[in-house]
Amino acid sequence: MKKFIIIVLILVIGICVVNSETDFFLNFGKYAPAVEERYPEQVEKLSELSEKLLDITSKIPSPAEIAAMIKHEELPIDPSDVAVNAYIENSPMLSFYPSENIGMMFTESGELDIFGITASTDKSNLIACVNTLGGETLEQTSFSVDGMREFNKLIDIPETEENELEITIYTGSRPYGEFASWVYNYVYIERGENGWQLKNSPVYDNNKALFEKEKSTSEALKRTPSIQSESSGIKSIAEQLSQNCTTDYEKLLAFHDWVCAYIYYDIDSLNAPETPPYEAEEVVRSRKAVCLGYATLYAALCRSVGIPCNVVSGYALGVGDDTAWTDATIITDMQNHAWNEAYVDGRWIIIDTTWDSPNKIQNGEMKTENEVSHLYFDANLQFFSSNHKIIEYSKRR
Repeated sequence: MKKFIIIVLILVIGICVVNSETDFFLNFGKYAPAVEERYPEQVEKLSELSEKLLDITSKIPSPAEIAAMIKHEELPIDPSDVAVNAYIENSPMLSFYPSENIGMMFTESGELDIFGITASTDKSNLIACVNTLGGETLEQTSFSVDGMREFNKLIDIPETEENELEITIYTGSRPYGEFASWVYNYVYIERGENGWQLKNSPVYDNNKALFEKEKSTSEALKRTPSIQSESSGIKSIAEQLSQNCTTDYEKLLAFHDWVCAYIYYDIDSLNAPETPPYEAEEVVRSRKAVCLGYATLYAALCRSVGIPCNVVSGYALGVGDDTAWTDATIITDMQNHAWNEAYVDGRWIIIDTTWDSPNKIQNGEMKTENEVSHLYFDANLQFFSSNHKIIEYSKRR
């Protein structure tokens, strides 16, 4: 009897290991199409059981993780599994996406240089404003993109007794008419010893320390209960979206643009008793989510094609009524937002599909207000820190 129990136990452990390390049971029909053709219902049930077992086993910590928890230590990462992060520091760019970006820097003569590029016709004309923190506009300057879709404008900071000012950028398709905000509420300049300078966010040092920390690429490739990267449906979407991509960076962009255009931010669910969808497959089916759903779906698409991608949880301004960092929010551990970091080209790339998506569901109606934005695709950590605070990297969610 003992021998039988041991054999059964070994068999169960073996099935669990195979199920967690491969998609053999989850996508059994792919490996045995003849069996699926003859017994489709049984194969589908096997896939469902595999998924349920994955959900259970993914929540069980390994012996090493248990030991680390007991010792109140972080689990050491194998040096061969560490992604070396070629972080771009002290750049004037707000984002690094080559086809649409904007940067700001002060010249030696003290002028504010606003420059960048955009492929969007909706951003052919720009208005830059220098405002007081109280909302008074001290300077407003209009300019347009050139034939190469690039722009470059020098702005004199007006005389003022203020020690801190806000810079906002609005864009439109025509020189006159309706303009929409592009950079709003989060870029500040301050008076320093040598004149005006761009102000760093008070949470930047926190973010920099966490962003530069060693991260495991294998952890960022695992399938979890919500990041269903082994799902045949998720894999199929990822393969279709990336079929014409020649680089991993292009795949990140394709996934970003699809998620931002396809999924709708469910405002109605914020005050509803039930939790909005956040498992990748359910988000695809319902086409609605809040930030966590956007982030898990994006991570699932990336992981399904072998691109390491983390879900990052943190605190973001603007989710509630706050638009500026306070003593309380600077040190908060409360999480109200989620986004992603994906590893390609030797660096972790910051992506917030929720904030780049123009879609929302409000009062039961699906609305699309603008085109997909790229302000938070490959965002610069220094700019990103103006309204995002990193708190933790999710592992088992």
